[in-house]
Amino acid sequence: MTTKSLADYDRAIKLDSNHVIAYHNRGHAKSALGKNKEAIADYDRAIQRDPKFALAYNNRGNAKSDLGRNQQAIADYDRAIQRDPKFALTYNNRGNAKSDLGRNQQAIADYDQAIQLNPNNAIAYYNRGTVKSAINDKQSAIEDYQKAADLYKQQGNTGIWYQRAVDNVKKLSEP
Repeated sequence: MTTKSLADYDRAIKLDSNHVIAYHNRGHAKSALGKNKEAIADYDRAIQRDPKFALAYNNRGNAKSDLGRNQQAIADYDRAIQRDPKFALTYNNRGNAKSDLGRNQQAIADYDQAIQLNPNNAIAYYNRGTVKSAINDKQSAIEDYQKAADLYKQQGNTGIWYQRAVDNVKKLSEP
């Protein structure tokens, strides 16, 4: 996302001040640039115009989480899930916020739901593995990291997250 993207969204909003997607996408661009407070304001505008817009609640939750406002983020993820209960990514994101608050069993339950809704969700396996490792459930953590690595590889994503999953399997498998 660039400042050109922001300018394009600004123009779209200037042409139509009720353009929900433009507010949402501008918020997403601002989040990508680390301007999370400004992003939240744009997500607020999108939600005001379309209170059923689950993705806007999810992404506002992400911006709040990035600011360390995890309890508020969880409330937004809850709203997104109320609007779209099959939105697997939101369960993963809510799991991350709960994990950040030390609510590990609740985080695992959210990752379980994300995986149930989308069994090819590599990041949910990875995140669940991280929480299981933190609570010393070593064997389950290894299985989750391995599954994440396998999915990343199948999906052609052999970058940093694939490598981290492989590294974590190796590290946890050491005596």
